[in-house]
Amino acid sequence: MTIWKELYDIFDKERSRWQQSSASKQAIAFELKANLGFLADALSSGLSQNAIANGLEYSVFEAKLKEGTALTGLNRRKVTQQFIGEFTGFATYIGKENDYLVENAYSRIKSLKKLVAAQPDKNHNLRIKFLFNFLVFLVAHLEERPLSRTSARKSI
Repeated sequence: MTIWKELYDIFDKERSRWQQSSASKQAIAFELKANLGFLADALSSGLSQNAIANGLEYSVFEAKLKEGTALTGLNRRKVTQQFIGEFTGFATYIGKENDYLVENAYSRIKSLKKLVAAQPDKNHNLRIKFLFNFLVFLVAHLEERPLSRTSARKSI
């Protein structure tokens, strides 16, 4: 083999690895956005807690976790005070990276599903609304759109 062929093979392997990694990250971001959209529709239409819990998904996250996908690549920026603005409820996440935030989101989703299944008659509305707020925060962070009261009013 010539040196050019060897260099091209190395480049091609790296490009394929990067494309696969990029697709994995996009799939996780899409699943998070889909869960956010579902929660918004479910809360506005008054779906039952069981229906909400059953509608939340985490299969892409689990598959990508088994593959060893790095979650930090979704957005390399840490949460800052400027990002959260007036929303002091998210101050505990200042300085946190995406892997922590994404794992936290999926941990909350799995926990909610288990709690609703274990105690279907208990009121889990507060947990559901908190998950919705957290997903709004996380998706905004992944898309690098700082939180503001104006944008919150526009989305309602």
